Amino acid sequence: MLELSPARKNKVNLVDYNCQQDIENRILMSDFTALDVEILEEILFSSLKISYRKLSRNFDCTEEEFSQSIKTLSGAGLLAVQEDTILVDKEKRKYFEFQIARFSPDFKPDMEFLQGLLKKVPIHLLPIWYSIPRSSNNIFESIVEKYLLTPQIFQRYLMELNLGDPVLNSLIKDLFAAPDFKVSSSDLIAKYNLTRRDFEEMLLVLEFNFVCCLVYEKEDNHWLEFVAPFHEWHEYLRFLKATETPRIDAKETVVRPILADFAFVQDMGTLLGKALKKPISLSPQSILKELAPLCSLPLETPSQIEFAQSYLSQVIGKICLIRLGEQTDGQLQALEGASEWIEMTVENRALNLYRHPLNRILTQPIAPSLSSERYIREAEKSIKRVLHGQWVYFDEFLKGVYVPLNEESVVALKKTGKQWKYTLPSYGEEEKLLLKATLFEWLFETGIVSVGTCNGRDCFAATPHGRFFFEE
Repeated sequence: MLELSPARKNKVNLVDYNCQQDIENRILMSDFTALDVEILEEILFSSLKISYRKLSRNFDCTEEEFSQSIKTLSGAGLLAVQEDTILVDKEKRKYFEFQIARFSPDFKPDMEFLQGLLKKVPIHLLPIWYSIPRSSNNIFESIVEKYLLTPQIFQRYLMELNLGDPVLNSLIKDLFAAPDFKVSSSDLIAKYNLTRRDFEEMLLVLEFNFVCCLVYEKEDNHWLEFVAPFHEWHEYLRFLKATETPRIDAKETVVRPILADFAFVQDMGTLLGKALKKPISLSPQSILKELAPLCSLPLETPSQIEFAQSYLSQVIGKICLIRLGEQTDGQLQALEGASEWIEMTVENRALNLYRHPLNRILTQPIAPSLSSERYIREAEKSIKRVLHGQWVYFDEFLKGVYVPLNEESVVALKKTGKQWKYTLPSYGEEEKLLLKATLFEWLFETGIVSVGTCNGRDCFAATPHGRFFFEE
């Protein structure tokens, strides 16, 4: 019998309850024909005593086919035939009333179904299996809160899951690597050379560990069996896959106004170095005539001139913001600490700017409710979905952002009526403005992203420094 690693917090152990009959029934169901399921459904919705002859008339099949299906169901202990009477076992009927749902075209192995699975286990075992207080008012909701409440909690749980069996761990990897996160049972059985009993036992362990569930799809007169995640997690994984940001084709031209990854902190150092010698005039003419060439900014077109003015104002603004310099009488003067800052490597300058307690977003009017460090840190985590380093359009990237910036963007497992669902994010214009400012100012200035335009649309890419900084 399979048992989880003792290092794990939850201690699911199939020895703890009589799972053998469950496994026998699951083996039986794996071979169900379409007729078997039809007859089973009819029996489940009939009385405990049914006329054999009358029941057989309800189906378009031969007497031999009907007899074989009845024999199959008898093998599960569900019924017994006495002359013309079918006697249905009340307790076994309860079991199959629950399991028959797997064969419905609308079946979803959702949290309600999982709750039903757990009810098959003696209730006193659940606090032991899942390490929850025995005093819990609602055991299932306690399980949800501890293991399933948010994608981050559940992903951490899956990452730490060690089932003590390399085949089980490989099954999990195969499942989540599959195109639609769904794998044929027959393929898994063949790949790992499993007996049907071993496979059913493994899947029972995986179901009780919230990893995946057996589902059936009808094809002609038989059923195909698959392994898939529980519905709510499956839908969330599909959301992530559907919102993967497409990469800009390498043939497209990306216009980068600033080429060097650490250009911003380099230019801060360049201006501070000049200001240490003598104050710098900040008149519009001086900025374009002296500072733009000093920072290698082209001034050949009106758009380049406009960018140079905006960019240098941003550089000067940050110098003053973190108290490396100050504007006095229309001039930039270096302050104490400027010399030490210039001596840093560009990587350390970027890190200093990133961590500086006075640093904040200046280029966009961020709503006061979102201007705290907490929300900037949440917004910057959104880059983790594009750490491949390829160029992406910002508007496409925005479709797959799911960081918590408001109540509507907190992804959590919530129940409405009998339905559970991982809520998907929703952002207003203020949140979208924060996300863009975080990428195009906050992370650009610190060398974490490169920014540009392509086909008139804003785009960005994670730099090597950014990939190193955010990779876990």
